Amino acid sequence: MWKILVVLLLLYSCTPKFKEVVYKRSKDNVVVIQEGNFYPDLDEESEKYVYIVSRSLHIPVPNRWEIRKSLALYLKNKSRIERILSRMSIYEPIIVPILKKYGLPEELKFLPVIESAYNPSAVSRAGAGGLWQFMSSTAKRYGLKINSEIDERFDIIKSTDAAARLLRDLYKRFGSWELALAAYHCGEGCVLRAKGDFWNNKNKLPPETRSYVPSFFAVLILNRYPYKYGLYVRENAKPVKFVRIRERTEVKKVLRYLNLSLEEFKRLNPHIKGSIIPAGSYVYFR
Repeated sequence: MWKILVVLLLLYSCTPKFKEVVYKRSKDNVVVIQEGNFYPDLDEESEKYVYIVSRSLHIPVPNRWEIRKSLALYLKNKSRIERILSRMSIYEPIIVPILKKYGLPEELKFLPVIESAYNPSAVSRAGAGGLWQFMSSTAKRYGLKINSEIDERFDIIKSTDAAARLLRDLYKRFGSWELALAAYHCGEGCVLRAKGDFWNNKNKLPPETRSYVPSFFAVLILNRYPYKYGLYVRENAKPVKFVRIRERTEVKKVLRYLNLSLEEFKRLNPHIKGSIIPAGSYVYFR
């Protein structure tokens, strides 16, 4: 039935005037959706659209003005969000299977969009690192190695595995994705002090966390129907590949084997700090 709805939406999406599209949910329950030229403002039609789109996702998206505000902020710089979402396709084939291994919703692949802009070398002002922006204390708690030779916060596979386990634990503890995401951002103690529903208690949380959660949901909406917001997301980028190094190995030997330049190696492997690759490490190339 969702396929029928999508077809109807496509048929009417080009008109500047709102038209009614009927989506029959059950024999005695009919929902009328207003469809037209939607933008993330506060009008009633946009609210209905965001609500209906959210129902097709595994992580439900609340119909909140904070999310529409985040949509508007993203759309002020369309080229930036296009670049980030396009960059995501390089790492998506690695990240999605790991999320699924832990029974997590695939939509969590969008978390690095707001964490690191999908830059594996990203380091925050607070010292968080990698796609998933792990602080060193949390990274070590989830088994990531940080020493003179390697920093696994910047390893795509190992950091994603750690992030998946952390997100799973936070969801089990707090029972909602809003609170789990808030705890991922500001820590479990921060959310425990706020207590209760995220939307009703968000003012008890730090300002950045208040905007962090709506930003994640806004990205879900943007990626679900990018054409509705005039976005062009390139999805045919060449994905990153990887090999696992079984024994402690010199970087120069791996460069010869993979026919990689040192510059490309450093760009794709920020977790390797020096001239030696520890045993069990992953090396990424394209």
